[in-house]
Amino acid sequence: MNLRRIFTIVAVVVFAAAIIFTLIKNKHKLDENKKVIDRSIIPVSVTVFSVTKADLKDSFNYAASLYANEEATISASTAGKIDNLNIELGTKVSKGQVIGKIDVNETEIKLKSAELSIEKLKADYERNKILAKGNATNANAIQDAKYDLDTKKLEAAQLSKQIANGNILSPITGEIADKKMLSGEYVNSGSAIATVIDINHLKAKVYVSETDILKLKIGQHVIVTTEAYPLKRYTGIINFISSKGDDNHNYLVQVIIENGTKFSLKAGMYVLVSFSNSTHYTSSLQIPKNALINGTKDPYVFIASHGKAIIKQLVLGKENGEYIEVVNGLTQGDSVVVSGQINAFNNCNVKVVNNK
Repeated sequence: MNLRRIFTIVAVVVFAAAIIFTLIKNKHKLDENKKVIDRSIIPVSVTVFSVTKADLKDSFNYAASLYANEEATISASTAGKIDNLNIELGTKVSKGQVIGKIDVNETEIKLKSAELSIEKLKADYERNKILAKGNATNANAIQDAKYDLDTKKLEAAQLSKQIANGNILSPITGEIADKKMLSGEYVNSGSAIATVIDINHLKAKVYVSETDILKLKIGQHVIVTTEAYPLKRYTGIINFISSKGDDNHNYLVQVIIENGTKFSLKAGMYVLVSFSNSTHYTSSLQIPKNALINGTKDPYVFIASHGKAIIKQLVLGKENGEYIEVVNGLTQGDSVVVSGQINAFNNCNVKVVNNK
């Protein structure tokens, strides 16, 4: 075997060995990557709030929806073709204002004819009375003339009423919210032409629990706020408190709200009605609202205790700005997690990075 052949064999062996070594090394890396890392032992970084007592005003808030104080239908009082209708959506109208008219030309002609007949019947009646004094006619003729005159007067009065009913009137002061008919259309007596709502005042319907209802009274002032105008506060007055609760022991309370000259509030808006019956303050446990995992519907929080996150179910009380009262579930000094809880689970490791 010559030297050149030996070198070739050695080179092939070395190359094959390098390939095998590389494959074994890559397989080892792949096996390492496939290993499952137990992340439950890795602590979650959280910040906490130390539960403490704070003053809480003796007040309570309830969400409510706004309704128009009054809503009425503008309808036709007589049948006929609409001669004119001077309203559009959003038109401001006053109670008793004429906003349109039904065509009553035929009725007006009938009234003129009736008035002419009345003049003739008056003359006939007076003539019969004169004739009766001279025994030129009998009492029956006078009675018949009087009957004909009175009947025609009644007919004229009815026609006058029909003509007056041709005026389309707004039953309340407010704003046109719906327009159902147009000029030129025919309407029957009683047909709806438009809808008008009172926007000068709005009412909030609030359902108050039995624990709070006895703190309220008719005429009491309340504060109304809305997300649409977060910096503005409206004043309302309680004008109705139901004497009977519903199946959930809640009682209807109606609040009338002055809408102001700009009519900024709209029917259908959600508002928060704040009731307060005194200036008394009580001390109670409170936590930031952002500590709640699922909000107030299913209230629970995590507390950090001995390096672990522990779930605590809560019974909540009144809201106080960015804080909320805790009636049950926590004790003073508990470290409530206020950030980082999205990555936490019950009994996981936590690392408190700072205190609030």
